[in-house]
Amino acid sequence: MLRALIYGLAILHLGPGFAFAVVAFGCDTTDPLISICRQDTFAAFIKLTLLAWGVLIIGLLLKIYIIKWINKNK
Repeated sequence: MLRALIYGLAILHLGPGFAFAVVAFGCDTTDPLISICRQDTFAAFIKLTLLAWGVLIIGLLLKIYIIKWINKNK
């Protein structure tokens, strides 16, 4: 139960953290290379947060699937 809580809190906080880092440090040039930086800052932050949450959740599900597969073959 504690492990699930830690995973949930990590996903909840790492998504916006990644989005903030990209928007704050990756979109500060005059000619941004990332196409998401060419729109409103708040919209870019929301889209990057949702993308990061999706990637983190897919990674967690993949980890769970692989661990179950490894333990099944013992």
